[in-house]
Amino acid sequence: MSLALHISAYAIKFLPVRLARRKASGHKISRLPVNGEPIEAQFLVDVSVIYKNDARTGIQRVVRALVLQLLKSPPAGYRICPVYATRQQGYHYAAANFLECSSVGMAESRPVEVQSGDLFLALDLAAHLLPRHQKQILSWKRKGVHLHAVVYDLLPVLHPEWFQPRTTRNFRHWLRWIAVYADSAICISQTVKAELHTWLKASFDLPPTALDANVILLGADIEASAPSKGLPANAQVLLEHMRSVPCVLMVGTIEPRKGHAQALAAFEKIWQQPGEGPALIIVGRAGWRTDELQQKLRGHSESNQRLYWLEDVSDEYLELLYANCCGVLVASHAEGFGLPVIEAALHKKPVLARDIPIFREIIAPKLSYFYNSTSQELAVSIDRWINKSWLQESFLPENLSESNFPSWKTSAVQLVQALGLRPPLGSTHERSQLKNTDEKSSTQAFNPC
Repeated sequence: MSLALHISAYAIKFLPVRLARRKASGHKISRLPVNGEPIEAQFLVDVSVIYKNDARTGIQRVVRALVLQLLKSPPAGYRICPVYATRQQGYHYAAANFLECSSVGMAESRPVEVQSGDLFLALDLAAHLLPRHQKQILSWKRKGVHLHAVVYDLLPVLHPEWFQPRTTRNFRHWLRWIAVYADSAICISQTVKAELHTWLKASFDLPPTALDANVILLGADIEASAPSKGLPANAQVLLEHMRSVPCVLMVGTIEPRKGHAQALAAFEKIWQQPGEGPALIIVGRAGWRTDELQQKLRGHSESNQRLYWLEDVSDEYLELLYANCCGVLVASHAEGFGLPVIEAALHKKPVLARDIPIFREIIAPKLSYFYNSTSQELAVSIDRWINKSWLQESFLPENLSESNFPSWKTSAVQLVQALGLRPPLGSTHERSQLKNTDEKSSTQAFNPC
């Protein structure tokens, strides 16, 4: 890269965001046809995090599912190119079959080469990586590459007390990158869109009109997200137990905002009552700032009796846990969307969720809310919820089926439309579903595509 570009990228880091955004602007030039045929542009999809280590959490599921759908049905005039970056090197082409391989090499891939009209989508949440490569991004933007970012939530900057300081710091840098370089943001809920515009205005005096933001629905069909397979040796024992005893399922990483501590305290109060009482099954990997809670879960007197913590669960096993539980508890204090709510409804299971704005956006049958601030109050709400007669029945109305829930195929079509591209539309139902959403919301191992 030229010395001038190095200097420009360095200087932009210190300019006020509104001025930096003008300095970083590029020239968007459509590609001219060759011999009457249009030139196919690159749709560069950032998969940096799952390419190195797929933790199989919610965001990784979104990335896998959307990449698969885009590869199956790329927008007109584009070819899908998964790309990745590391702390040491800028963006390179990812192995075309990386979703099918348990491990892929990085050393043999080659750097991304761009032309005007290409598009880059920051699909993976790589807040710790993307701002490190501003020289490369600036060169792309000045060559006429369109830059877009998916925003899953703003929680590390809105609630830094729930996260490690490094995470919050990286998130601030990432949001500044969006404010300076992005042509648009793709949000996963209206709540996130509103929070993004509010934060950018308060932090950088950037008005909503400066950055276009659109909202897409997330899919609920786990089988369309390259699901992992495999069951532990004792899986059938637990599944049989779930069929005979009411078992409440919680799905999510063990981190402060998910509300596991309050939920466990509520169940402990329920277990003090006469009778066997319901079991609590927690599915989620150990996270951050919850060491005391994790220790309590591992050494609990009810462990493997009325309390189960499953830390490493395949998607195949998760589907069975959804199918056999009596209901799903979502106690999060804040979310960007909340996939377990939709996944539970798709499995015809009732949901008890904390009454927060994002869960009011989700339309699902038999979605109940709790408003409790204490574990004792939550215990009463859980007791009432479990004892409702409909909790023991298949509650999904006869006229409501899987087709009423958003699929990952629908999500990909909405994403492509939000980017201003022409998607290959599917069935009449998908067109209708997309219309309804708009009304409610505003080859080789290393193939360089």
